[in-house]
Amino acid sequence: MKNVTSSTAGIQPLFQGLYQEDTGKVKEILEEIGRMGKGNQEAMKALQEFLRRERRMSLRILAAQIISQIKEYAPPPAERLKKPGIFQCPGAEKIKRVEIVDVTCPHCHKQGTASVAGFEHEFACELCGKTVQREVPESCIEKCPVGSECVGEERYQKYLNGRKKAHE
Repeated sequence: MKNVTSSTAGIQPLFQGLYQEDTGKVKEILEEIGRMGKGNQEAMKALQEFLRRERRMSLRILAAQIISQIKEYAPPPAERLKKPGIFQCPGAEKIKRVEIVDVTCPHCHKQGTASVAGFEHEFACELCGKTVQREVPESCIEKCPVGSECVGEERYQKYLNGRKKAHE
């Protein structure tokens, strides 16, 4: 881990140079802060303050770019991800939706329709009552860290079982 105290001390004199008339010098200072300030909270605060005060658009754009360069971002752990609402997640909606599908029964060889939820890989033929299997389409809930919460544990397990049987 880098020594934040020494990098903060090296950046401090640059902060005072941000508020001068010479646009070229301010650009140089901003670029230097960008080189030295990776992960430095003081540099972030100084640049945000600079954005609040500065009116020259070219310098504001450069400061915003530098903030994005020095900002350290770590994605939140899966436990902290918020479960999306049903209408926000198209994958969950597709899994929960009941569809009417045309089907030819492999047992009685008659055509008919069936009401099937997106997570179901088997259903009963409406004509002969025997079990008909179908391929469950791929969904984003397989890869989503909160997929089981999105559709419910029971549906999620049925979906995974249907996907597994399709690949056997």
